[in-house]
Amino acid sequence: MEKYVKIKKLGEGSYGIVYEALNKLTGEVVAIKKLKTKCTSKEECKNQIEVKALQKIKHPNIVKLKEINGENGNVFLVFECMECSLYDRLNNIRMVSFSESEIKNLCFQLFQGLAHMHGNGYFHRDLKPDNLLLSKDHGIIKIADLGQARETDGEPPYTDYVTTRCYRAPEVFLHSSVYDPAVDMWAMGAIMAELFIHRPLFRGDSGGEVLYKICSVIGSPTESKWSEGLQLARNMNYRFPDHPGMPLASLLPSASSEALCLIATLLSWNPCLRPTATEALEHPFFDDVTPPIHVNKDLPWKRALLKPARSSKI
Repeated sequence: MEKYVKIKKLGEGSYGIVYEALNKLTGEVVAIKKLKTKCTSKEECKNQIEVKALQKIKHPNIVKLKEINGENGNVFLVFECMECSLYDRLNNIRMVSFSESEIKNLCFQLFQGLAHMHGNGYFHRDLKPDNLLLSKDHGIIKIADLGQARETDGEPPYTDYVTTRCYRAPEVFLHSSVYDPAVDMWAMGAIMAELFIHRPLFRGDSGGEVLYKICSVIGSPTESKWSEGLQLARNMNYRFPDHPGMPLASLLPSASSEALCLIATLLSWNPCLRPTATEALEHPFFDDVTPPIHVNKDLPWKRALLKPARSSKI
């Protein structure tokens, strides 16, 4: 790591600390992530889930891993450096709001990256504006931070402590022991909505508070909508509040009918009713988007059956 000099700390998460750094030999500015997990061998380093995933799912809309370095048991991942995160852009009061054309372009790119990721056997589990990186002109967006990624054919049980609450899918709140890439699609629905209103749609300080907010927006689940979810709730002695929901158009007044339709389907209680990333790319909302689609349709991910999990409070 001698060839790199740190410029500044960019951020810190559950799995590592990220620094902006300069390659003294080439003059290139990069982002270096120091993993919190120690490794005793090169093979152990390569078996880190984030490393395995990034080496397999190379795509224009997934941040590029340039190098893997080990030093004194520490693992350093060297990435291309992007200008800022979507979170930075959303919270910059000097920036004007996103136009629907911009939202369409950004979401199209994200669904391309997710279609490639899911098709190649991984799902992210931690999609949020902080982990979506923008280029200098804000025209290119890339998915980053795969520290919580999981293989789609991985063995259960799955952890229920994934992603920030306001982007966390209901089945995760309800401690489902098995879930699938549909959790990423729920997160995308929440992110799309946030792009229109510049604030989280489901903000809350606890799981129960977020579930209450979800019910107040999309209406409480019923047996016909999501019987598996109601069973999960009964298993943990949780009772959904009784809410009819409200029209999304009243919350996202600047969104077109096509945008509202896509967001509504992404925010379906039942994971099986959410579109896949490839299906989302084919939604009428994207009819006038022209960039090429980087999707391998021969590698579909298989939806897992939701199974009841342990009893627990939210």
